[in-house]
Amino acid sequence: MRIGKSDRRIIVERATHTTNNYGERVESWATLTTVWAELMRNGIGMREKITGDQDMPSQQVRFKIRSSGVSRGIKADDRVSYDSNYYNIQGIAEIGRRDQLVLLCLITGT
Repeated sequence: MRIGKSDRRIIVERATHTTNNYGERVESWATLTTVWAELMRNGIGMREKITGDQDMPSQQVRFKIRSSGVSRGIKADDRVSYDSNYYNIQGIAEIGRRDQLVLLCLITGT
């Protein structure tokens, strides 16, 4: 892996659940890890998906990160925070012999 291409700082977050003062269950996000990543240009694409009766634009991106004990614990339920946007992880691919991971992510416009 060429370290020079990993020039984007991303935060991987995991959902946590707490109880508020009214006894209601509230979801919040906690930082799992902060890593350097390569934004893979050939993985960027725009598409539309239909949600209910509305067409919602969505953007698919790929982040390549170094594999480590913590990064191998990333799940599809987690999300990536990058450049003031949140990306839902759609899939995780291992590259090489546990050297790198590619996070296939999707951002949905509002």
